[in-house]
Formats: sequence, C-alpha cells, structure tokens
Amino acid sequence: MRRLVCVMALAVGGIGGLGGIGCSGSSGAPGDGNSGDDNQPPTDGPSAGAHTVTVTLANRPMNAGMYSFLVAYQDGASPWQLAPAPTGDVYSLPINAPSWAIAFTCIGNIPGTTGTQQLRMVSSAHFAIGERTELTLDVPARCSDRASTSVQLTGTITNRPPSGYLAVQFGNRTTLVNTTSGAFSLETPPGTHDLLVLHVVPLGNGDYYGDSAVIQRNVAVTTTTARTIDFSAAAAYLRDWSVDASSGNAARIVASTTLYTASGTQLALVRESANWQTSALAASQSLATDVYDQSITVSTVGQSATVTNATTTPADQTYVAPPALGAVSSAVVSTTMPYPTIASKWTAYPSAIGYTWTAGQQLLASQCGGGGAMPCSVLWIAQLSPGVLGASPEYRMPDLSGLPGWKQTFQLAGSAQILGGVTATTSSAGASDFPTGIPAAGTQRTFARSDYAVGP
Repeated sequence: MRRLVCVMALAVGGIGGLGGIGCSGSSGAPGDGNSGDDNQPPTDGPSAGAHTVTVTLANRPMNAGMYSFLVAYQDGASPWQLAPAPTGDVYSLPINAPSWAIAFTCIGNIPGTTGTQQLRMVSSAHFAIGERTELTLDVPARCSDRASTSVQLTGTITNRPPSGYLAVQFGNRTTLVNTTSGAFSLETPPGTHDLLVLHVVPLGNGDYYGDSAVIQRNVAVTTTTARTIDFSAAAAYLRDWSVDASSGNAARIVASTTLYTASGTQLALVRESANWQTSALAASQSLATDVYDQSITVSTVGQSATVTNATTTPADQTYVAPPALGAVSSAVVSTTMPYPTIASKWTAYPSAIGYTWTAGQQLLASQCGGGGAMPCSVLWIAQLSPGVLGASPEYRMPDLSGLPGWKQTFQLAGSAQILGGVTATTSSAGASDFPTGIPAAGTQRTFARSDYAVGP
C-alpha cells in the first residue's frame, strides 16, 4: 500500500534551470574568438590538420527565419563563422585546429508561471578533435516547425478513477485526460511507441506519484488515430521502494523516477520532496527492456547535487553525497562591447566528463524591446568537454556579434541581474555520455552544480 506523502514548499529556481544543459569554457576562453596565447586550447592530442566534424541538429526548423535560427562554428580559437549549408540535418564543419565548437540560436515561446513568455536562446558545444568528431544535438520543439509533419492521436479513457488525474504518454508527447469527458488528444511525429495511461495523485508544489497504469505496447501511429482505453484494466498499484536521503541535510531533497521503454516512450512516474520513494510498473506490465532512471537531488543555497541510477530492476536507494563542485567565480568583463559578457572560473571536478555553463535573465516586457507586451528571457548555454577546459576551467561568452544575421535580441541586457551556474557531470558510461541523453541500464551519473549571480 502506498503511504501518504507530506508536502514541502517548493524552492523556486532561477533562470539557470530553464530548459537545456550547457557547459563551460577552457583555460583561457575557447569560443570567445580572441587570439591571445592565453586563449588557445590545450595542445594535447592530435596536432592541427584537416578534419571534417559532422554535427546533426535533429529537428532543426525548415523556416530558419521564423525562429531566428542561426548556426555558426569555430575552428580552434579563430573567429566564429556561419556553418556551411547542411545536408538534411547534418552540418559538415572543416576543422584545422585541435578543438572546435558549434552554436545555434533560436527564439521561441514557452509557458511561464504567469503566462507565455519568449525565450531567446544561444546554445553551444565545445570539444577537442581527439575526443569527438561527430555529435548530435536536439533542437527544442519550440525552435522548430517540424511539428507540421505530426499526426493526431485522440481517444477516450473509460472507467476512470474518481479522483486525481490521468496522463497519457506516447513517445515523448504528453497530454492530460479531460476529467469530465475522458477525452484526450495529442500531436506526435508518426511512429511506433508504447502508449501509457498513468493515474496521477497530485501532492502540491509540483510533487506527485502514479499509483496505477495501463500500458499498450508498440502502438503504431502513422496517421490520425483514435483509441478507446478501458482503465479498469489498469494494474491496481505500481511497485514502490524506499529512498533514504536522510544524509542529504539540505534545504530541499527531491526523489524522482523516470521510465524509458524500448520503443521510445518516457514518463516520470513519481516526484516527491518528502517521504521519498522510487516506483516502477507493476510486475504484470513490465518488460525486461524497461529502464528506470532513479534520481535524488539535494539542494542548498547556491549548490545542488544529483545522483542517478538507471536500472531494469529498481530497488531501495540510499543517498551518498558526491563531492561538491565548489564556488564559481563570475564577473561581467565587458558591459557594452560587443554586449554584456560574462567570464567564469571554477575548480576542476574529479572524473568530470563535461561541464554545463549557463547565464540568463528574466526580463519584463518593457525590457524586451520591440514594443511587445510579452515578457522574455535570454538564456546562454555552453557544453564543454575536459579536452578544451584543461586543468583550470574557465569560460568566457563568445563574441557572435559579427555573424551575418546576428540579432541584438540574443544579447544580455544591461538592466537586469544575470543568474547562472556550472554543472559538472560524471558518468559510469564514460566520456561518450556527454552531453547526456537517455541512459542505458547500469548507467550511474552525478551532476554537481554551483550557482552564481552578477550585476549587469
């Protein structure tokens, strides 16, 4: 039987937590376009020479202008330049230096706490040639018009529970079931995935748990599809195991479990900030290919640590605190030219396979320009490997202002506080697990984050 879960107040995070991961820069500042000797990447590994780096930007928009979508790259420490035209979603970059970087921009709308807001994002990734010459990055749905190729999945859930709510998951698309009619509808790219209906018990402040589910395996949706699902066939309860996070000693502790099925469906089954538990589908519903990513996040003021365990056989968890990342020293090193620019330094993290660096602002509509009534956020994200960081990690925002098509709307404003952070990632799967994606069974990861705030 599922025990009741107490509710704790949700600590609201800063813009550094807005969608996406990022990284850091290298000793000096790979990616800033400067040519001083102290800005050169480490010379370990392959010597300079002709290389072709291929980067796939999955889900890139067909109409780039609609999203202010711009793709640029950097060969070593040379100035940034526009990327060659892609073949499909694949960009082939001619690289002669021991390191390389790619960046893309986009403007899209996201739901905010008080309504829709515009998100202006600059995302980049930096690697050494010796580490990687192929990379795939996902362009967020808000930055793409590829949804036009989607099809509609609709249906009705019968014999619904009298309380809580029902969530329908197909692939990576989620929708809620109408509590009155039992109807649901979602847009999805054509494909074959597991169709999962989860009964969710809300706990307040974003916490919840699922206590029963219906799952239909390998449902093909290649055109407009309708399904009627009888929820009386649901397994009575999901399986539960305890989570011991008592050693966390923090302002906030959150435990969650996300299910990944072999056919590409993913859904968080539980998220709790007290009386923590981890969950799985009932034994009668489970397959050996189902992977459960168990996560525990411990947060204090300005610091957080997350440990995850991807497994096919969930069990009780005990939190063991990883090393803290330590303070991130950040400063605005240029206020006007070419735009407000931040430089950050921190101590190298043991066994890190990569770092995420972020900087962002939440702006009022009056600060966003253009005379619009919509508030906006500006978010810069960088993902950087140890091969370009060296032993003393540093990162400085790059100068992209000379790129044809660059828009000042991507620049940090001089009138608002800048919030950000650095996240160090470790993984039992090794360096190929950065940037992180869907974990394979057996993968254990650590994410150690340190926040910063600087004035404009």
